[in-house]
Amino acid sequence: MKQFLPLVLVSAFFLTSCHNKPTAGVDATFEKQLQEQFINAKEGDVIELPAGTYTLNRSLILDKVKNITVRGKGSDKTILNFKGQKDGAEGLRITADGIVMEDFAVLDPKGDCIKVQDATNVTFRRLRVGWTSLHDPKNGSYGTYPVGCTNVLIEDCEVFGSSDAGVYVGQSKNVIVRKCHVHDNVAGIEIENCTDAEVTDNLSEGNTGGVLVFDLPELPKKNGMRCRVANNKIINNNTQNFGVKGTTVAEIPAGTGIIAMATNFCDIANNEISGQNTIGVSIVSYLSLQKPFKDSIYDPYCGGITVHDNKITRGSGSPDNAVTFGQLFIGIFGDKIPDIIYDGEINPAYRNNDGTLKDEQRICVHNNGNVTFSNLDMAHKGQNRSSDASKFDCSLTPLEPIKLNQ
Repeated sequence: MKQFLPLVLVSAFFLTSCHNKPTAGVDATFEKQLQEQFINAKEGDVIELPAGTYTLNRSLILDKVKNITVRGKGSDKTILNFKGQKDGAEGLRITADGIVMEDFAVLDPKGDCIKVQDATNVTFRRLRVGWTSLHDPKNGSYGTYPVGCTNVLIEDCEVFGSSDAGVYVGQSKNVIVRKCHVHDNVAGIEIENCTDAEVTDNLSEGNTGGVLVFDLPELPKKNGMRCRVANNKIINNNTQNFGVKGTTVAEIPAGTGIIAMATNFCDIANNEISGQNTIGVSIVSYLSLQKPFKDSIYDPYCGGITVHDNKITRGSGSPDNAVTFGQLFIGIFGDKIPDIIYDGEINPAYRNNDGTLKDEQRICVHNNGNVTFSNLDMAHKGQNRSSDASKFDCSLTPLEPIKLNQ
């Protein structure tokens, strides 16, 4: 016979995490108590989430309180399900320094799964977040979504179903994304307008595009730089693009491994990039999107990019011609798109007084095995397009490891 605890005992029950048996379905009492824990949290608190599957109707919000840990019993044991959410957009919305989130799942919110904004020392660890209806344009944009943050660690997470980017980090500084499994998103991992980031030892598969390092105009923080993308498995990212029309990622062709766009000082090294039907690695300026912008201090060009010691093999399917980038590549190459493409656009500010390119702004491509390459020379409308990769056989100063200071 089911027993009902008085409210005060229910509160103590959850606070002390003595709930060992999974509980399924809608639980208004659980939601009320959890909301109270978030609202009343004090610095240094640990919010323990018991095992079970719980359907929640409104966002969980943590605001302006430091050093909180939200901890479940495992990403397959503690499941917060927001399907049918009535209030708020995100599953969790956090503006709090020192936040640690670990060992639980967030599924099917109306908007993003977990958004953390303007915070320092942010940890996502062993989480499972996403949408169970895969490849649906009605899904939220981002799974993990730190923006405007400093010292961000995302590790050992599974992220899926996002209509924009699964693991997204925007306008942030000192970022590590490692050992995550991202699948069935439009973009698997996206680093956007960030300074000092590492994307290492992840598995990105079954997305439209595997890893994107972008810099976009018209944002408060721009001209991101220094991103290392290394030791990842980027495999079979051939899912048809289901992004919202008008967004940047909606222009990514299915079958994309890595895109570096309008960013500086990016090291792409020692990755397995296999099974993509359109392209392995592309280095392009924002100009390639042919979208106007009015941001006077935005740098739309790539510089200081090195692509080296990667293992790149193509998929067996046809390139995607449904979006801008795919149409551009197919228009030039047909169905034989090179493994690595550089658009050839160069910021005049990257040149020395004698017209030569500054050493630190070179594009370097070497030791990637038997791959095909093309410099599109878009700066001169393709007049000097070349497949000679020897002109890009150079190396750049390695990036320093990221120190999070957490």
